[in-house]
Amino acid sequence: MNLDLRLAKKDDQELLFKWRNDGVARHESRHTGPIGWEEHKQWFDRALTSGESVIAIAELESVPVGTVRADLLPDDHVEISYTIASQFRGQGLSKPMVKKFVQMFLGEKKIVAHIKRGHIPSESVASALGLQPVSEERSEDPDDDRPMVEWR
Repeated sequence: MNLDLRLAKKDDQELLFKWRNDGVARHESRHTGPIGWEEHKQWFDRALTSGESVIAIAELESVPVGTVRADLLPDDHVEISYTIASQFRGQGLSKPMVKKFVQMFLGEKKIVAHIKRGHIPSESVASALGLQPVSEERSEDPDDDRPMVEWR
């Protein structure tokens, strides 16, 4: 599998909006409600220009299949998150995509992931990165009461 990663650019805004609002992605996110276009545009512009985020697009034969993001936290860790486009889920892309992202863009930075308890694919990716669950916080989401687990 020849999985390529490239940095996100302004032209990716609509694609990432679609992926962020995918039903499965929303269900596994910290807050499950849909994201509005204006909110997304503001977030995306800030993420591309702040210097505190890295967003990459994964491609197979020039076809976008997923995205990985890292956001700098106040404690100098980086929080990673990712999604696979719905039509490419279940094909074993998550681990290689996230591992390649870490190698290309994060180096030796300390990584954190927040994963809803019981989301096996993301737990498997976190384990593959050498992360372990360290704490759990109650959900603030009125639509999903699964706790959010912090992996470090």
